[in-house]
Amino acid sequence: MYYLFNLNNLLLKMTKIIAEVGLNHMGSPKKLYKIIKDLMLSKIDGVTVQILDDEYYDNSKSFRKKIDMSVYKKISNLLKQKKIKFGIAIVNPKTIQDFKSIKVDFWKILSMKFFNDNLIKKTLLTNKEVYLSTGIVSNFDIKKMSEKYNKLNFIHTSFSVDLKKTNLLAISKLKNQIKSKVSFGLHAATDEIIISAITLRADSVFFYVKQRNKIIYPDHEHAINLDTLKYKVKTWREIILSLGNGIKKREKLPTWVFE
Repeated sequence: MYYLFNLNNLLLKMTKIIAEVGLNHMGSPKKLYKIIKDLMLSKIDGVTVQILDDEYYDNSKSFRKKIDMSVYKKISNLLKQKKIKFGIAIVNPKTIQDFKSIKVDFWKILSMKFFNDNLIKKTLLTNKEVYLSTGIVSNFDIKKMSEKYNKLNFIHTSFSVDLKKTNLLAISKLKNQIKSKVSFGLHAATDEIIISAITLRADSVFFYVKQRNKIIYPDHEHAINLDTLKYKVKTWREIILSLGNGIKKREKLPTWVFE
C-alpha cells in the first residue's frame, strides 16, 4: 500500500507533455486533422490549438482563415478516445463562450494578455486548468500575479531563439518564489532544451509541431517535425521516469559486481 501511494504521488508530479498546433494548420481543416492524427501516435498528454480575435481571420494569409467549430468538436472527440487533453490558446473571453459546447480540458492565455484580469478571471471560472504564458514579463510581474491568482499555472518562456536567453533556471527561481505551478514553453530551435526543463521539474512542457515540408509556418523555427516526435516523446518519458523521487535507499550488492 505504501509503495502504491508513493508511486501515485510520483505519477502526479511527472511533467506533462503538451504539443501545440498553434496556427500551423495553415487554416486547413484537412491539415489540422492530419496533424492531430499524427499526434495521437505519440504518447503526449495534451494538444492546443490557437484561437485569436475574429478580426484576425481576414483571409489575407492561409493561416488567417477561420476553421469551423464543427472541426474542433471532432478533434476534441478524437483526442478524448486516446485520453489526450484538448486545450485552447486564447486572447479573448469570447472564445470561452464560443467553445462552450465543446469539451475543452484546459486554457492557455497568450503572453500578450498576461495583464488582462477579465480574461484570467473568466478562464478560472470554467474550473479548468489555466496556463498563463510569461514571455513578455518579469519575475516580479509573475509573483504579483500569482498572489492575485494562485491557481494559475505559469509558463516560463522566451521569444528569443538565442539559447542564452532561454534562461531555464527561471523555472527553479520561480518555483522558490511562488506557490503556483511553473511550466515551460519552447521557443528555441534546439528542442533538447525540453530535457533540461523536465529535469528542473517543470509541471508541463509546451512545444509547437509542424509537418515536414517546404511551407514556412507561423511557428516554424521552434516547431518540432511530427515525423520525429514519437521518438522524442519516448525519450522524454524515459527521462521523466529516471528522475525518481530523490529518496535513496540501501540495496543489495548485485552478483554481477563480482563477475
